[in-house]
Amino acid sequence: SLRACFTSYRTFADGPVVQPFPESDPANIAFALGCPYFSFYTLKRLTNRQLEQTFVSFDLIIVEVNLSAIELSRRIIEACHGRAATYSEGHIGDYQSLSPTDQVSFLKTLNEACMNFVYWERYVPFYQSLTSKPVEYLPYPYMLELAQARAIPIKERPALAAIPTGLAGGTRNGLASLAVAKRLQSEGLIAHTACWLEGDSFDEDRQAVGYFMHGTPPPLGTKQVRFHWRKWLLEHRVDYRSLLWLKGRLQSSHNQPHGADMSQLHGTTFYRRGGWLSFIGRLAASRVVIDLNNRETVGRLALDCAALKIACIAANRSDMQTRLFPRTSLADSWDVDEAFQIAKRCLGDDEFYYQVVSYAAEAAQQFDAPAFRRRFEDIIARHPEIIPREPHRARP
Repeated sequence: SLRACFTSYRTFADGPVVQPFPESDPANIAFALGCPYFSFYTLKRLTNRQLEQTFVSFDLIIVEVNLSAIELSRRIIEACHGRAATYSEGHIGDYQSLSPTDQVSFLKTLNEACMNFVYWERYVPFYQSLTSKPVEYLPYPYMLELAQARAIPIKERPALAAIPTGLAGGTRNGLASLAVAKRLQSEGLIAHTACWLEGDSFDEDRQAVGYFMHGTPPPLGTKQVRFHWRKWLLEHRVDYRSLLWLKGRLQSSHNQPHGADMSQLHGTTFYRRGGWLSFIGRLAASRVVIDLNNRETVGRLALDCAALKIACIAANRSDMQTRLFPRTSLADSWDVDEAFQIAKRCLGDDEFYYQVVSYAAEAAQQFDAPAFRRRFEDIIARHPEIIPREPHRARP
């Protein structure tokens, strides 16, 4: 059988992965394939010789194309001597943020790999134009059973609309999503709205959203600054895996309450953005999700909604939204009125709502871990030329 492993800059422990990571994350490729995971935080400290020795026993090494560390990605690929495949989950245009020299490194990375995987099928032709190596669509595995276990029966959910952002969400288009929720609330179609806000701008964002939704006093003239330690560690590539482990132990020992990172203001609840399991546990109470994001994304939120049987009203800016929710997808992320009309129908037409969420729940099964493995095996079977005929040996 094929001996594979997965590598990325995610802050997970190195070694065999026998249970899923507690996030909906590409690193769960290692879990789906029953193979080891290696973090870039560990690999970047190794010499080229040590990298070769680390991967010598594997037939295929799947390497994240991390544009903020493109030279490291390339160095890992070079150490694999033709047995590395890239995995690109970023936006198709992110390469434009690189310098011309680094764009050349990006091209070399794709061409030095034996295969290139991308998460959005629509991206395949572009990547094929950059390299002579095979390019295949391979969405990363979704932990469907973990999410489904947190589902709440539709009849037991309150009249709640969920907004996955506030006003500090960059390209998330939070103001448009909130405009839909505000109209739903003003017309009595929902009673409550829930928003997920970034930690470093939580208080300022909460005040700003409160002003828009409920006319409460506007935010202070001076921006509120809070040091976001995790963002700083990510930007400086500090290996903080031990800190995350310690934080988890401390929270567990002190039995931190589920609502410690939340705040309420009139008809809106604000959650501080946290881990995936916490997010879906709270999201499960929603009747509809409004997400007029205008940046192209994988679409994990649509998968979350499908698993929890929540109607997701979103623009067609993600791969999964249009696959799972074709009847509640918008062509224009600024079309607030169309989003409102779709949400109104979801909330007022039980048969339509059931059709929407049932279709999504069924379609989501093709993206869980077993389905990922089957898709991966089919791709490998179509490309026998990438499998080495003889075991690789590290150079002396």
